[in-house]
Amino acid sequence: MNNEKGFIMNDEKKENKEEFNQKEFGRQLREVRKELKVTSDRLGVACGVNPVFIRQIEAGARVPSVPVFVKICDSLQISPAYLLKSEVQIPVTDQGWEEMAEGLSQLSSVSQEMVKEVLYSLIENLGERDEKEDMSEKKYGEMDHEEFGRRLKKVRQEMQYTSQEVASNCGVSSVFIRQVELGERLPSLPVFVYLCRALQISPSYLLGNEVKVEVVECNWEELVHIQCDMTSKSQQIVKDVLMSLIRNLPKEGEEEKGV
Repeated sequence: MNNEKGFIMNDEKKENKEEFNQKEFGRQLREVRKELKVTSDRLGVACGVNPVFIRQIEAGARVPSVPVFVKICDSLQISPAYLLKSEVQIPVTDQGWEEMAEGLSQLSSVSQEMVKEVLYSLIENLGERDEKEDMSEKKYGEMDHEEFGRRLKKVRQEMQYTSQEVASNCGVSSVFIRQVELGERLPSLPVFVYLCRALQISPSYLLGNEVKVEVVECNWEELVHIQCDMTSKSQQIVKDVLMSLIRNLPKEGEEEKGV
């Protein structure tokens, strides 16, 4: 069977405690597509698949491969994390974000702007944005097998899991995990979801630079948003840097008083 057409490969057919709910995934896709007023025919053409296949996905009868899933997200201009929100719930690493949001609200406007610039820089660097290409010419919606494997390996090692432990949690063989990390193979969408669950990582991070993050405001939502683009270790670095700034930058009214 050809995994690119959305079928699960033989060595992926092992029991997983929390099965991928393809009917719910299909319902979510259909809901998003209709909200955006995109027909299934138009989406199929944009993704390079038969529109009938899109309708089968939405009916819960078929599952797209990861590359087709990426094309769907790109075509609809939505985050992979959003489309898989019913399948992958990534908890906030700790409550430090709330403390930071409160601290930000007390800073002067000049201080807030400084924090915003630092936050943006951290997202660009720790979120591993691709600086080798002109982002205006970047081809979004295309899978980079090697980059996907590199990110998977990085998260696994940060979590201090062996490939065998990850394989066991995802119901696949350790050989398959190593092949994915080498960029030789890609998981099916259900196994991709199992990987995100096992490693507690957002789908958006593993899929690399498919979704561009813009920092608009220094608030709670923006701080939480960066979790989609960073590993837990990188998130902690952001928290440490921002908390240091928040503690030492002038608060609202202090600049006028000459504090």
